[in-house]
Amino acid sequence: MQKTILSTQGAPALAAVLDRSGHGDKDPAFTNLLAMICTRFLPNAQVKDVLGTLPLNHYRTTGERLLASAMNLGFSTREHHGGIARMTAWECLALLIAQETGEVFLLLGEGTGAPDGMGIRAVDGMGEERAPESLPKGTIHRLQRDPQANPLTPESRKHTGHSWVRALIGTFGAMRWIVVSTTLAIVLISIFQPFVISSFYRSVFSRGDEESMPWLLVLLLMLVAAMQVMMSLRSHALAWFAARLNYLVGCATFDKMMHLPAVLTQRLDARDQSSRVRSFESVSDFLTNPLAATLLDLPASVLGLALVTWVMPLAGGVLMLAALAYGTLFFMAGRRMRVLTSMLADQATELQHVMVETFEKRDLIRECGLQHRWADLQDKRIARTQMVQFKVSRLTAIIESLASFFFAVTFITVIGTVAVWGVNDQLDPAGLLGVVLLTSTVLAPLHALCRALPRFEQCSKSLEQINAFMNAESEAASDNQRRRLPMIRGNAALRNITMRIGAGRPLLFGLDLQIHAGDIIGISGAAGTGKSTILHLLQGLTQPFFGVVQIEGVDLEQLPLRTLRSTTGYIPQRPSLPPGSLRDNLDMANPVATPEEIERVLASVELTGLPLDDFQMTENTHLPEGFIWRFSLAQALLTGSGLILIDKIPNAVVNAGFDKIFHNILRSAKGRVSVVFVSGRSDLLALADKVILLLQGNVPVIASPEALADAA
Repeated sequence: MQKTILSTQGAPALAAVLDRSGHGDKDPAFTNLLAMICTRFLPNAQVKDVLGTLPLNHYRTTGERLLASAMNLGFSTREHHGGIARMTAWECLALLIAQETGEVFLLLGEGTGAPDGMGIRAVDGMGEERAPESLPKGTIHRLQRDPQANPLTPESRKHTGHSWVRALIGTFGAMRWIVVSTTLAIVLISIFQPFVISSFYRSVFSRGDEESMPWLLVLLLMLVAAMQVMMSLRSHALAWFAARLNYLVGCATFDKMMHLPAVLTQRLDARDQSSRVRSFESVSDFLTNPLAATLLDLPASVLGLALVTWVMPLAGGVLMLAALAYGTLFFMAGRRMRVLTSMLADQATELQHVMVETFEKRDLIRECGLQHRWADLQDKRIARTQMVQFKVSRLTAIIESLASFFFAVTFITVIGTVAVWGVNDQLDPAGLLGVVLLTSTVLAPLHALCRALPRFEQCSKSLEQINAFMNAESEAASDNQRRRLPMIRGNAALRNITMRIGAGRPLLFGLDLQIHAGDIIGISGAAGTGKSTILHLLQGLTQPFFGVVQIEGVDLEQLPLRTLRSTTGYIPQRPSLPPGSLRDNLDMANPVATPEEIERVLASVELTGLPLDDFQMTENTHLPEGFIWRFSLAQALLTGSGLILIDKIPNAVVNAGFDKIFHNILRSAKGRVSVVFVSGRSDLLALADKVILLLQGNVPVIASPEALADAA
């Protein structure tokens, strides 16, 4: 186990592992520099973690691949301006990428070596030191693992007070300014257009000035063209912004899901998690909706209202009353829409769960003759969902009708006011036309604001779900606060363990088990008595309702669980091989295993002469079950762990020759490696030192195989 910790691996050894993994792409500079970064700055990381963060895309240059790998390992990158001469040692770790050749150099800080006591050490791709002043010109990228350097980390957001989504949006500095600048230009053009149209009307129709007409017409056409260009640019920016956000949120939520504590993910519904990953789509869809562009023009509404009030106070008062009516409608209807949206989301989720449950249990429902009863229950759920949907649709229709009513009444009132002012000769016709045009500029965003209310509530709920999900503590974060994992020699203990199925009957009751290094423990019992649960308890995949689990004398709550699982040999009840070569699958068990160790382990399970590199697993590859079990057993043995956990082996696999292999493995492991396995076969249980017989609702019986056979 210790060989898989980076602190026990030198940089050359890790570089050799990266080369052998096939991810090095025959690039020694990449593997050497990445190995130096990992062994120096990530000494407690697992080799598996490093292999898992290597970029799958084939980048063109070594520098691009190194930067991608560093970011996958948790480093934040920032370009440094000013060259090496203006760097200090505290700013290193850094990568210098030569402009002309693309060669990469690793810059490391040293405590001495410069007049001010701050020095910089440079290393090239072959691991040789270079004088910093002799390095070519290039781009310097600083690498930092300070959590506060990344605006998305909880430490950073604690100080800024931003939610996760807000912090993510904050990283789009340039794109935000494009949206802001184009919106500002659109606002100014939309305010300036009525004045140009009024001037055109005044010059042509009121004064008959034909000489200025071409210039005013050209100016008006230029404004229209500029408006179209700005709106097109803003639409493209919003579309790119929405697509990029959707991609980043999807990747981040999926990555978060994969790093949630196993105890939590086992209790969560997979459909809930997949729907949460997709929940941001409603936000991205709204950003590309024309309503979003109209809402961005709200500053034009405010500015237009101020101009109308300045030109014609009475019309400005009418528009203020309209704005007050729109605001009242928005906030009053928003409260009701928020409640209905929440109810609809809950009802739709429940309906989806029941539909999936019906499909999964359709045979049982038929056998019990419950089709009509089940259909009645489903009809009631559908009726409740449709009733809430009807209320949402009705409220949406009411909002749109009232918003349209406010728009029509306000426009008619303003026109009447303009007519009164025109009769009293307080404003010329051109000015009156400008007021009418400004009125439409004021009312359009307010009308769109109320129409977008249902989308607002959907987006708000989606953002709340995403933020709550991303605020959940990952297993890696909690592992960093725990003590270092001791050498796994096979000592474990289950103290007074009690497990329940939800809030119902006990699954395990009063289990006390002491496992010494080299013990062979068999687990037997009827279906549903908790055999697999014991294996899950020993890995921290589930938590006991009552009691304590210890590994090497240390409470499981104090150990890094991800590291524990990666250093424990485990074969689930239905093992499978992920896509990749057979060697890739063996590297997942122990990436630093030597060819001799791999050959010896494969020989022990009678799998010699395998094409480890040539045979590629895909999602559609179907292998014999016996082969999968043998290969999985080889993976468990290759971990070199002192504790191996094996779930129930199918009888068909055992009868096909696996029993002989398993007998030999258990005999060789006795006194050397602790093995805990599940079986209902007496010939396999006879090889155990102790057997745990699980009884439904009773305290388990722990005895030798002989004693249990005599009692039977």
